[in-house]
Formats: sequence, structure tokens, C-alpha cells
Amino acid sequence: MLREIEKMRDAPHSAVSPLEIIILIIDAFLILFIAVATLSAAAQLSVRTIEKQLRIQANIADVMSDEINYAFQAMDLVLVGVADHLKSSGVDDQLSLIAKTTTRPANEMLRARKSGLAFLDALAVVDETGRVLASTRTWPMPNFNFGDRPYFKAMQNLTGPPTYLSPPLFGRIAGRPNLVLTRRLTSADGDFLGVVNAASDQGYFASRLARVDVGKGSLIAFILDDGTVMAQSPALVLDMDAEANPPRHDANALFALPAAGGLVPAGILGDDERYASVRRLASYPASVVVSVAARTVNDEIRRTVIPLVVTAFVISAVILIVTALWIRQLRRDRRQAALQYRQARTDVMTGLANRLCFVEWLERLDRDDGVSPYALYFADLDYFKTINDTLGHDIGDKLLAAVAGRLVEHLGPTDRIARLGGDEFAIICMGVMDEINALRIADIIVSAIGEPFEIEGHHLTISSSIGISLCPRDGRDLGALLKNADLALFKAKADGRGLIRVFSAELASAMETRRELQADLDEAWELGQFYLVYQPIYEAAGRRLAGFEALLRWRHPTRGAVPPDEFIPVAEETGLINRLGAWVLEKACAEAMTWPAPLFVSINLSPVQFRAGAIEAQVRRALRLSGLPSERLELEITESTLLQMESGVEAVLSNLRDARVNIALDDFGTGYSSLRYLIDFQIDRIKVDRYFVEGVADKSSSQAIIQAILALASTLGLQCTAEGIETEEQAEILGNGGCTHLQGYLLGRPLMPDQAKALALAGERRVEAG
Repeated sequence: MLREIEKMRDAPHSAVSPLEIIILIIDAFLILFIAVATLSAAAQLSVRTIEKQLRIQANIADVMSDEINYAFQAMDLVLVGVADHLKSSGVDDQLSLIAKTTTRPANEMLRARKSGLAFLDALAVVDETGRVLASTRTWPMPNFNFGDRPYFKAMQNLTGPPTYLSPPLFGRIAGRPNLVLTRRLTSADGDFLGVVNAASDQGYFASRLARVDVGKGSLIAFILDDGTVMAQSPALVLDMDAEANPPRHDANALFALPAAGGLVPAGILGDDERYASVRRLASYPASVVVSVAARTVNDEIRRTVIPLVVTAFVISAVILIVTALWIRQLRRDRRQAALQYRQARTDVMTGLANRLCFVEWLERLDRDDGVSPYALYFADLDYFKTINDTLGHDIGDKLLAAVAGRLVEHLGPTDRIARLGGDEFAIICMGVMDEINALRIADIIVSAIGEPFEIEGHHLTISSSIGISLCPRDGRDLGALLKNADLALFKAKADGRGLIRVFSAELASAMETRRELQADLDEAWELGQFYLVYQPIYEAAGRRLAGFEALLRWRHPTRGAVPPDEFIPVAEETGLINRLGAWVLEKACAEAMTWPAPLFVSINLSPVQFRAGAIEAQVRRALRLSGLPSERLELEITESTLLQMESGVEAVLSNLRDARVNIALDDFGTGYSSLRYLIDFQIDRIKVDRYFVEGVADKSSSQAIIQAILALASTLGLQCTAEGIETEEQAEILGNGGCTHLQGYLLGRPLMPDQAKALALAGERRVEAG
């Protein structure tokens, strides 16, 4: 871009000879070439050194994880064998368990099963009270009780898995640290009888890890999924005092590493930064971590790179000294003029042309009667403000610079790119004659911007909206082309963002209609043309009225009833939704207070209301003014709300949940359907989208999805509302499948406030089909 700006300058401002200009260009090229080549070579050497180290560590981690996994699988097979032997021997209660395990033959059986496994230190059988009935460590068995051990308590919970791998424990019989794998013993009726333990000496695994050496400052660890250190080299001492709080590493940070491994900061694995590779055990909730101190790798990189850098520096210094002799001859005013010219036409943040330079480009094209066809693109970054607000302007500025770099990288050398301000970019692509080619280039732009960015440790993904106008198809007048591209961009953002729109006469007409709708919306707010209706929600079991969903409606004097999916997106764009949303909250809560308890009211919230930052205060105000108990208010949010502003929404929802307001996730199954949202945001209810309800009677795919959603809701203890119930068959299928609430025209259409109140006050609130 700077080269294009240089070409646009007028006559030179100094008397520098052509030979001097050639020498300066050659010198600059040489220095740039040397710098880029040196940095590139140094970067490649660094990357190769790190990748080689990580490959070595990953291979070792693979081997060690397989070895340890095999050891515990072998121990598990021994435990299964002991359990099966006891069951085949007729053990089905406490008396038979005691009788069959406290004999000398039983002890010899345990010893026989233990023999041949170097990593298996001892086997023990424990009854339901924690009393040790038999152990390969001693005979006869003294009075020991393991009832307080964490593995014993875990096995008492019959809903848990049949085996449990415990943190390191100080053996009460052997008197040394043990790793214990436990299997539950149950009767034929499923009653808890006790456990059978396989204990392995922690020192065995520590010695296996100690055999591995990946470099100076290496640290090899065998850890549980919560970070508890099972064994480590260099070894960690476990005594009775450390048993209650064993050493731990930061498992979340380690498991967040890519499969190839990576750098973990100090405090994760000791006091040093480390390059680490992690491999999970195939069959158990544990992992092997192989790491080496970052300083060891950095030392190796420095030994490789320093000679290269020194050589490049010396060569560059010689070139600079020679070049300085020529630079003295350049007149100061020419340098200053050139600097001012570039600064006036260059965007400092991105290095692209700025708005002034872009306008000059277009004016030059406008003056050229014989100009070839071209396409004008306006591109906006979607939700860039959210990134600025949540991560800070410094990250936002670096993201803009990275986007500019992507555009320069993916577009052609004749394409002209400028940053007009904020997150808006403009592009001129010469030689584009038709819409097909224009869309092809736009797809390249969208794909380039859509690839993830790594900015100071943040993994950022952002989409873009693009508007296009074509010259001469959409006119030759500069003002018209700019206006048309802006209209197309506005349409792309209005249709949902992340989209591409090409200007057309129909688009202009549609946007004019949309602007009229926007004006009518403002007038409707002032004149109070909005009102609420309430659609009943019934309990699936018994078809008893449970509450109502408040729905916003608008009746225009000339348009008639305007569908919500037409006016709500416009209200969101203009910000009117914030005032409308607050009004809906207060109105609906006040109406709900006229219904008998415990009928609730469910209100939809827009993502825009969360971005405005006032939703929590609006909810509390509506509850305070109406007197409605908070547990009778349900707020419906969409997955897009959680996706766009995850951290901010989580805090707001947490505060509302603390105030006993219920939260429902609307249209579940149509978006990302992240299970993490249901847990992290403490969702009370999920609402099955009407799309799946429509096909539940005749589409196997819809049936499978709904069964999965209902099973998920049941498992997590969530209520589940099916929307769009229109037939008795749909209601029966969903009710029998475990859906807790039903809503739809079969059960009741949206009602005016007085009708809803009458239904709520009716003595018998059951509903029958038809």
C-alpha cells in the first residue's frame, strides 16, 4: 500500500540524481532482504528446535502412558478375577464374604493372583464397614479398617463407576506410599458388600519415570485428571502429613495444550516455564506429562541463532554506513515533504492507505473516462466492539493490524485496500466485470478474515459483512457507487452479519422499506402501539396450566399486524429493543401478579439487551414495581446470546439466579447446543424448537434428536418445554418421552391479558385436545 502511495506523489522535491535514488533503493532492498532472511531463518531454526524437542517428549509420553495404562489394566484384570472368584464361590452377603476371605486358602488365592506382576504390591479384600478381611501382606490379618479411605467412600456410592483410582496414600500395613486401584463388590441384588484393592508401590512408578531423560531440567510426572501427582521424577516425598493434601500440578493448563505439546508458564509444572507434552491414559482418568525447562531449549536456540544474527548485523552495519554517506546529500525539505505525504495518506495502525488516500484513488478513477470496470467493496468486522470492550483496545488494535495483513496477503497486487476508520475497510478490485467474479473475490475476503487469529495468547475468530457495488453496472458517479456499496453493506449486516450482499435495485427498494419500518417503529413507541399477548404453557403430566409466555405484538394503523420477525430485528439494530424490553418486563410482571401462584410468566430477552448492560437492573426494577416473586419469573435467552458475550452474560445470569429468577434456553437444538452452557450458566429449562416438534410423529431424525434432548434434560435435572404442539399425537409422544411442559395451538393460542387472567383464575385449569 505504501508503494502505491509513493507512486501517487507529484514531482520530486529534491535534486537527488537518478543514480543516488537507485543506490538508496538497492541498499534498502539489501538491508530488508537481510533482515527478513535472518528473521525467517532464525524463526525457522527456533521452531524446528522446539518441534524436535516436543516430538521427543511426545514419543516418550506415548510410551510411558501405554506402559502405565497396561500396568493398571493388568491390576484391574486381577481385581475382576478376584471378584468373579468370590461370586462363583457363592459370596452374596456379608457373612459369606467373611467366610470365604478369612481363610488360609483365600489368602493363598490372593497371593497366587498377585504373583508375576512386579508392579502389583498387594491385594486386599475389605467388607462393607471398611474392615480389612484379607491381605497378601500378612496372615493372619490384624485388625485394620479402611473405611475412611477416599476409594472406599467412592465405592459406597453405587451410582459411580465400578473401579476407582485413588490419589497416593500412605499404606497403613506396608508403611509406604501406595497407588490403589479399587473395584466394588456387590451382591446379586446390587447391594454393596465391600471392595477389593490392588495396591502398587509409588516408588515403582517413580523409578520407571526416573529412567527417562529429555534434557537438563526435565520433569516427568504421572498425574490424575485433577492434577494430583501420582508419581514424579524428580521424586516427591509423600508422608502422612502430605497425604491429605498431595502435590498437584495445574491440570487445566496442561490439558489445554495441543496434541503436539507446547509451552506452559511458570507455576504450572514447578517454578520454571516448560515445554511439555501430555498423553492421557487410554483407560483411566490420568495422564503422563513429559517436560523440560524452557531455558534448556532456549539455550539450544541461542547457540544456533546467535552466529547467524551476528553475521547479518555486521553486513547490515556495513551497508548502513555506506548508505549514510548518500543520505546526507538529500535535502531536508524533501525528506520532510515525503514523510508528511505518507503520514497523511497512511493508516498508522495497519499500514494500509487511509480514507484520504482511498478518496484520491476513487477520484482518479472517476476522472479517467477510459477506466476499466472495477468492484468497490465495503467490509465491516462483526462484533468488533465486543472484542474491544472485553479484551481491551490494545488487543483490538492488534487484531485490526492482523486483519489488514490478511487482506494484503490474500488479495492481488493490483487491488487497493484502505482502512476507512474503526473496523471498516474498503477495497477496489480492478477488472471485475460481473457479479460472479465480484462474489468470488468477496468469498476470498470473508475466508481470509474468518481464519483464527492468535493475538497475545488470545485465540480470536471474527466474521465480516461485505457490501459490493460494480462500476459501470451500478453507475459511474462516485457518490452513487459509494452510496450503493454502503447500502449493500447495511443489508448484509441487517440480514444477520457474516454475509455478502451485492447492490441491486431491489435491494435499494427493500432497504428503503426497512428505513420506513424503522421510522414507523419510533412512532409506534411514542404512540404506544405495542401490546402483549400471553400463550399458555401446560404441564405435560395432567395438562395442568403452569404459566404463560409473554409475546410482543405491534398493530400499525395502516400496515395492520406486523410480524415480530420483521420488526424485532429492526428494533435490535436501532437500540429501541432496550426500551421495549424494559417495558415488556414491567408490563408482563405486573400482569403476572394478577394470576394465582404459582403460575409463572416467561419473557424473551434479546442479545442486544445484554450488550447494553442494563438488563439486570431492568429485571430487578420490574420485580420491585410489580411485587412478583422472583421464582415466578422465567427469562428466555438464545444460544447466540451466550456465544456472543459469554463472560458478560455469565455474570448477569449468575446474579439473576442468585435472586431466584429462572433461566430458560430457547430454541435448543438449532444452534451450537453446547452442553457446557447448560452447566456453566445454570440453565433451569430448555425449550425444544418447533422444527423438531413438527416432525416428531413422522421423522426418525426429529424423534432421535428430541429423545436425546429429553434424556439430557432428565439427566441434568432440567425442565423441558416443547413449543409448537399442534396435534394430540405430538403431545402424547413428547409427554410420554419425559417432556415436562407443552406449549402450542393445540393447547392454547396467545391470549389478550384479560383472557389470560380469566384462564388463570379458572377453578379447573386442565385442557383437553381440540
